[in-house]
Amino acid sequence: MEDEEPSSLKTILINQWSNPSDILSLLLLIGGEIVQKAIAQLVALRVPHRRQLHNEKDDNAYFFTLAPVAFSFGWVAYAFNSLMSVFGPGNLMPDPDTAIVVINTANGYVRDNGSWVLGRFFRDYEIGLDDEKNKELWPDPPPPDSAGKPRRVSLRVDVLEVSSSTDPPAVDATWYIGWVVIAAQLGIAIIPWVLWDDWAIFLVCGAGTLFSLLSSALPQWISEKWAWRRLWKPKTVVLTRGNGTQYAVALVCRANDPDIEALACARAEAKPGTRPAFLVLTVLWMLLLITVSGIEDNRWFLIAVGGIGMLQNMWAASCVRHSSTLGLHLRRYQPRSIIIGYQTDRAVGKPPDEAPIELTGGEQLPAQRENRDVSDVMGALMESEKLIPGLGACLVPIFFPGNLNYDEGPLYGNREKNFWQVAYSTMKTRRKDHARYVEQLSEERQSKAV
Repeated sequence: MEDEEPSSLKTILINQWSNPSDILSLLLLIGGEIVQKAIAQLVALRVPHRRQLHNEKDDNAYFFTLAPVAFSFGWVAYAFNSLMSVFGPGNLMPDPDTAIVVINTANGYVRDNGSWVLGRFFRDYEIGLDDEKNKELWPDPPPPDSAGKPRRVSLRVDVLEVSSSTDPPAVDATWYIGWVVIAAQLGIAIIPWVLWDDWAIFLVCGAGTLFSLLSSALPQWISEKWAWRRLWKPKTVVLTRGNGTQYAVALVCRANDPDIEALACARAEAKPGTRPAFLVLTVLWMLLLITVSGIEDNRWFLIAVGGIGMLQNMWAASCVRHSSTLGLHLRRYQPRSIIIGYQTDRAVGKPPDEAPIELTGGEQLPAQRENRDVSDVMGALMESEKLIPGLGACLVPIFFPGNLNYDEGPLYGNREKNFWQVAYSTMKTRRKDHARYVEQLSEERQSKAV
């Protein structure tokens, strides 16, 4: 009996690795979130219906889309999760994966971003800025400090303008790679059919590819991804992570351009055919799952098909792409598009302050400074305000939110009112006394340590 157990275990391992079983059905239930983000990334090319070819100026005159998201192990999980979402909130697009705020420079109104497009645009732009080798985004080297090292960035404000409001979203290499992967999957799946007359793998791959293309071809994707309206007057909005971040992007929009601020909170209504279509597709994916669990031969070919599909899904869901693929056709604002405030070099000190402005009724803001002469966050905000009215002013409460002023509104009794009135009026003096006390404690501790 002791001799039979090792041989039996060896046989099980050999059989499992030569023709894996009871794993394909499990693999089909993971990675649903990746598939959803891959579709959101690749939904771009809009194919008009033949009855709508003469109405291409209308943003809604598109019948379906082509998103090459390859068949992978996550499609069944995605189908069930999306069915729950469709019959609930009614949306297909994923939630934004980058937390940013959208600020209107005209009135300073701040709203949390709810658009996946804006969140992904800011994430990709931020990644590009972190790449110091990008000469387009960093045309000038940072000024050196007293030690000869480059000064660090306190705040960088990029100003971009919409270059086209009519061009459709662009397609790039990531979009074409999706079709190449789909063709490779079908090529792998046909090998068992040619060699051993086993067409089950090709059936599963072909059906999965068809279901994936149909799932991503629903018009609901387009209406949700670009649920914006057109502006009737110019507007400038700012995208940023908020206080503590190094980057902010200002988008200058003209009349008839997409309303970026409205996109941040827009919600598209579910189209009538979306729910029944997804219900049918979910049933088909469930039938495909049952079919996969019954395949006994040549399972490695199916694993290879699903494996390269999963790699394509992960790449499409996470890769950095140009803003034009998101429908945002942008160019740099002239006469100035980059404002950088560098950290102050303590050994050198701040650059000379500008002459004070005398309020006589005809005052004007000082001339703009070059980036090498701009210090800290406040300096970058002041230069931004010189460039576009309201651009710097709307960011001051974002990057400098603290404001300790006496307010008797929440106070009731005279005892509390008198206490806090004295506390606020003496706060500066008490802070200096406390700082001296802390320094004294540190000196005493150092002397004891010695």
